[in-house]
Amino acid sequence: MGKQRVLSSKFNMSLGYIPVIISIILCEFIIQDTAIYIGTGIGLLSSIYMLRRKGSHIPQIILYSTTGMLLLLTITSFFSTDYCPEAMFPFTLEISAIIPPLIIFLNRKRFLNYHTAQSRKCCKQFFAQGAEAAIVSARVLLLIGFLHLLIISLAILISHPLNDTARYVLFHIMPPCVFILSILFNQFGIYYFNKVMKHTVFVPIVTTKGDVIGKAMASEAISRKNEYINPVIRITAVSHGMLFLLPRPQCSTLEKGKTDILTEGYLIYGETLEQGAKRVLQQTLPTAPLQNLRFNLTYHFENELTNRLVYLFTLDVDDDSLLCNKELKGGKLWTFRQIEHNLHRNFFSSCFEYEYEYTKEIIYTREKYKES
Repeated sequence: MGKQRVLSSKFNMSLGYIPVIISIILCEFIIQDTAIYIGTGIGLLSSIYMLRRKGSHIPQIILYSTTGMLLLLTITSFFSTDYCPEAMFPFTLEISAIIPPLIIFLNRKRFLNYHTAQSRKCCKQFFAQGAEAAIVSARVLLLIGFLHLLIISLAILISHPLNDTARYVLFHIMPPCVFILSILFNQFGIYYFNKVMKHTVFVPIVTTKGDVIGKAMASEAISRKNEYINPVIRITAVSHGMLFLLPRPQCSTLEKGKTDILTEGYLIYGETLEQGAKRVLQQTLPTAPLQNLRFNLTYHFENELTNRLVYLFTLDVDDDSLLCNKELKGGKLWTFRQIEHNLHRNFFSSCFEYEYEYTKEIIYTREKYKES
């Protein structure tokens, strides 16, 4: 719950290099012009299919640029029969295919800003996501391509002239390997990212009315607590007309050490309010009677430390021995008189002071109802 698999293989833009890989491999078995035509045909058919698909989809930017490059080579082949030496054809294709990603990477800020603007204009986030994925793919290919060029340079410096075997490995075997490795590295990156995100907890971003408008990682919600509103569940334990209060843990990011109610915690993205309240309560007090947990009110609370939409619950505890828990160190039952004697003295948490009067009225009403 709140944990998601974020990326699919559709975000592996390096798959757009497949037409080039096919052309490079085919040129070992058939004439290079035919290899180019087949690669171009596959690229065109794939691009048309991607563009004509119904519904929202990620623009395959690398595939389109690779197909465009192959199309230019196809047109060139009609006007020149010796535009590329046969022995250097795979390496020529590699260099040609690297040029579009290089342009994308060198202009990545402008490229990303343009596609982000298109996302807002068309109300489709996939433009920006496709641009980000294309930049990542370009970076990976450039790194692997640079390593290939470095290996070629070192080989020439160390053993010039190159023998036939070295020349064949460097200029025939390694070019398709550059693109295949790019695909594999990107796929591994997606796998690793998903593995990390699978164990990452998200919290909702909400309006003051509780409408969910987005999500953020829980760790971000803590570190960027004033940039947006997150829903927080707070639970007050009530026993015999008294409130159970205890110091906030020293590890708290907010108001550590100040006296507060039983527990609080973020509502997790995808959870219902009821599920969230039970989870937060059981994390603190596993033996608590869940049937005695009641929702009371919602309020928006913001100061220089936090920005939250609070859902306040009360837990009626008939047997106060449940509260004698070693995890609730320093906690005790407080009368209203004791609480009011310490209000506005920087002793209680800000949220508790804000909600105290509401809580007091709710408990008074319940106690009167029980007496009648």
